[in-house]
Amino acid sequence: MKRERFEIMFSNEDDTYDEPNATGSPERRLILAVLERAMLDLAGNNRKDSEEAEAWIFNPPTETPYPEFSFPWVCEQLDLDQTEISKQIKAMPKRGESRLAPWYLMRSEIKEAA
Repeated sequence: MKRERFEIMFSNEDDTYDEPNATGSPERRLILAVLERAMLDLAGNNRKDSEEAEAWIFNPPTETPYPEFSFPWVCEQLDLDQTEISKQIKAMPKRGESRLAPWYLMRSEIKEAA
């Protein structure tokens, strides 16, 4: 009985695992978390993390196919334009000496604009 349930839970009849960009899949959420972590590190106070995130985002590998979990590969998997998203990330405010992210302090302005 338990074995049947296991097989049903992990069945691939609908080809879910063959669609790398399936919305809401655990794999997609993992890849999105990698990008989010890099963005937080880039904007953060830790110099080493910020420098590593900056190198990962703005000095991507040139070989194709892109290495797994490189910035271009992550963008490709999330259907993001690598050039456009890197421009947007570069325009993000940095945290500086504050322990709070700049966009956190600006959230009331964002709510008022909506």
